[in-house]
Amino acid sequence: MNFENLQKAVCQEISQTLSKIKEKEVSRFTEALLSSERIFVMGVGRAMLIMQAFAKRLKHLGFNSWVVGETVVPPISDRDVLIVGSGSGETSTSVAIARRAQEIGAKVVLITASEESTLRKIADFSVRIPAPTKLKRPDEPSSQQHMANLFEQALLIFTDCAGVILQQKRGLSEDELLRAHANLE
Repeated sequence: MNFENLQKAVCQEISQTLSKIKEKEVSRFTEALLSSERIFVMGVGRAMLIMQAFAKRLKHLGFNSWVVGETVVPPISDRDVLIVGSGSGETSTSVAIARRAQEIGAKVVLITASEESTLRKIADFSVRIPAPTKLKRPDEPSSQQHMANLFEQALLIFTDCAGVILQQKRGLSEDELLRAHANLE
């Protein structure tokens, strides 16, 4: 397959996947962020890179956001939310951290591709992005892409869309976001 055909197929897969996310889950997700004192994000591998990008955007939006595992992260509390990005919902590091956050009383929110998983049982609620995972379960949708690419691509676009929704709900202008942008570049 040449690039032109492949990029069209990939963009179509992403669009179809995003169209299957339930609006009710998106609303619950944005409300959880708006009602939390601090937002902690985590993932493993490529999902972590996307969650880091989301934490950065949340900072631009005026949220007190942190990436789990960074050396300067404060302790989580029962007034906070932990957002876990995990396609499979089975990544052992994410499971352990979500359990710890739950024990402390923080709200745990999962963004996942899996209908059933260990993390779904721990999470207060989840947003499902119906895409293939690295586990390649028989009930997962198919993709022309390898491994969990489709989930990761949709995760990035989902979090970016959530950022726009949060910007609108907070009534923030682009200039206000720019003032929160890094200036040591």
